[in-house]
Amino acid sequence: MKICLMCDLHLPFDRNALQYRILEWAIFDILEKKPDCVIFCGDATCDGNEEAYDFFIQAVEKTGLPFLYVPGNSDLRSLESKGRICQKASKCKHTINGVSIYAVNDCDGKISMEQLKLLADAEDGSIVFMHHPLDSHKQSTTDQLLRWREDHKGTTVFYGHLHRSFSHENSVSLPAMDPDKSIGEPPCITYYDTATGETCKSHASASVPTDLPPYFGISCYDPIRQLRFAIDKKLKYIELRPNCLAYDLNEIKSLIDLWRKNGGEGLSIHLSDVAWRDGCPCTDEKYDRLIELVSVLHADRVTQHVPRVSVKEIAADATVLEKICAYIVERLNRVPHSIVVGVENMHMTKNESADDNRRFGYIPEECIAYMQTLAGLCRHRVGVNFDIGHARNNLPYSKKYQISTWFSMLGKDIVGYHIHQVTFKNGVLQNHMPIQEVYGELISFASFFQCWSMGLINKAPVVFEMRPENAYEITLETFDRALS
Repeated sequence: MKICLMCDLHLPFDRNALQYRILEWAIFDILEKKPDCVIFCGDATCDGNEEAYDFFIQAVEKTGLPFLYVPGNSDLRSLESKGRICQKASKCKHTINGVSIYAVNDCDGKISMEQLKLLADAEDGSIVFMHHPLDSHKQSTTDQLLRWREDHKGTTVFYGHLHRSFSHENSVSLPAMDPDKSIGEPPCITYYDTATGETCKSHASASVPTDLPPYFGISCYDPIRQLRFAIDKKLKYIELRPNCLAYDLNEIKSLIDLWRKNGGEGLSIHLSDVAWRDGCPCTDEKYDRLIELVSVLHADRVTQHVPRVSVKEIAADATVLEKICAYIVERLNRVPHSIVVGVENMHMTKNESADDNRRFGYIPEECIAYMQTLAGLCRHRVGVNFDIGHARNNLPYSKKYQISTWFSMLGKDIVGYHIHQVTFKNGVLQNHMPIQEVYGELISFASFFQCWSMGLINKAPVVFEMRPENAYEITLETFDRALS
């Protein structure tokens, strides 16, 4: 018997997000390969959206194939729907074509005594599937499952949750379908042959686009050294940061002239933040000097973070955002030549709570409002400079607004990208790290590659924004490997 195994699709509320296209691809692949049944190991949704969950179940059921499924932990993220979704699971024991299959509903990290009793009867050649790995449930369940595993070594166990594929002693971790979180490989579904015990993967196309590298650039934290690096690597895009004002302007101008002679095309200046304080917009003393530098260096674009103002302050007075934007635009309109203005999304910090006291600009709707208000006042082109890492390192909002959802909502307004990897160390998410894998542990760039190739997002400068020394060398080597 041939079984199709899937997991971790993470459908969002936005039906235009890439995850829905992945679902369409998977169903097409299933209909073409004609397995005997389909199994889903949890996390159909990213945040427990019940409409998205039901849409997924109905879409797969339309194949007409036997379909077994259990929810996952992300399907329980909505307090309103978690109880109902938890109950939306296939019954535990099934027999299909003579093979016993056990659907273990462990979405809340534990399993019922009824399921444990049924599992006790599992024989060699039976199949068990669940969402979590055996050893990552609540302690009492983990202890029971590990004891069960010792007594049922001939039973194959499939699970999701980890977003990467590997196997150990007849336990198989399945790769993710989610293009934002598929670790080590593009989005994937797996076919299993019960007769031979062999698995075969089917991948959605998500390789590095061949036309992506010409858009690469770097943000210069160390401007003299990194301008020379950009010249050496023939990068077409560079970004100067506010700290460039501390360096010799003549040396910077000389290096930029050399960069342009070697094919440099797009110079951006990253402006200082603008805040709202005591009823007025304000910024640091560098801001006007950076605006002047845009003119002096004939920069092609500027990057402006969302303002330092709380959601509460903007909600209380709609004119606050207008006044901030008017303050910025009065300065931008001093630039005599045409530039592109990219407004950049920011993210939650460890000292903030997810309420209206947080900084404005952590979700797409807020960035769109900021962009549109600026555009209504500015004589220059205004769009979004989308920071992929900021969108990922943005709990709890990243649960609802995945990277693909940002692409869906902002794709045609994007005028540039900041990309970097996010790492998790000592309980803290860290931005601006080098990219060592294109399908990395916290950010898989599969969705970026797919949306770029499919024309769902604008092709615009892709600026690496990374702090560690040699981060740009490491990142370019990673992309060279991926393209070779």
